[in-house]
Amino acid sequence: MGTEEAESNRLSEEDANNLVVEHHGWAESIARSVARAWNLDWRLDGLDGAAMEALIFCSRRFDPTRGIPFKGYARRRIHEASTEAARKSKGWSRSMSSRPAAEVKARELSAELYGVFPELRDGRLPIHESSGNDDADCRAAVRELLMGASLVVTREAIATGPLPDELMDYKRVVSVMASLEPVHQWLLYKVYWDGTSLRNVAAEWETDGLNVMREHKVLMLYLQKSLAQGKPAPAPKVRPGLKPLVAKFKTQSARGPFTDVLASTA
Repeated sequence: MGTEEAESNRLSEEDANNLVVEHHGWAESIARSVARAWNLDWRLDGLDGAAMEALIFCSRRFDPTRGIPFKGYARRRIHEASTEAARKSKGWSRSMSSRPAAEVKARELSAELYGVFPELRDGRLPIHESSGNDDADCRAAVRELLMGASLVVTREAIATGPLPDELMDYKRVVSVMASLEPVHQWLLYKVYWDGTSLRNVAAEWETDGLNVMREHKVLMLYLQKSLAQGKPAPAPKVRPGLKPLVAKFKTQSARGPFTDVLASTA
C-alpha cells in the first residue's frame, strides 16, 4: 500500500477526535496501571499526559480498513508512552539505556505483573485468604504468575510482528482464549490487553472482587491444561456471581474480543 493510499484510509479529523473522547478514560486506566506498577502518581509524574499524547497520535494514524480494533492498535503505544514517562520519573532513562534489552523487557514484564497481582509488592504470592497456603497453593500461584507472564508476552509479540513460526505459537494461545465464553474472554482481555487490575475489573463489573480473582485463577488453570495438551480443554463454567454479566453480554450480542485479536494475526 502506498503512502497516499494509507493516508486516504485514515479517519477524518472529526472522527479521530471522537476516538480520543471515547477512549480517554481507557487510556488513563492504562496510565494508572503503569503508575501503580512503578509506585508513582499517574498525574504528578506525568503518565497521564504521555498516555493522552499517545492516544491522540494513534487516533490520527489509525486505519480502520486493516480490520484491527482501535484498542488493539493503540494499547501498546499508550502503554509504552506511559512506561517511558515512568522511567524518566524514576531516573532510569540514562541508566537503563546501557542495560541489555532482555533485562529492560524483564523489568517491564515485572511491572505489568505487579499491576495484575498487587500482592507481589508485599512479597506475597497471589493466594486467596481462604486457601491453606500449603505447597499445593504455592505451586498453583506460581503457575498462575507464569501463565500471566506468557499472556503479556503473547500480546507484545503479536503487536510487534513475530516471525511466521513464532506467530503460530502465539496464535495458538489466542485461539484457546477465543474458545471461551465472552465474559471469560473479556476478563482476560481487560487484564492482559487493557492492563486493568483484577480489583478494578471487579469494580467496573460491580461484583465481588473474590468472584473475579477466583474466576481468573480457574481460567489460568484452563489455559495451562489446554496449552499442555495442544487443544482446548473442557471450557470452565461461569461462576454464579458472574452470571448477570453473561446475560448482559448476550443482550448486547457482544462476541469475545479474542475473535478480533485472532483476525488481526491472520
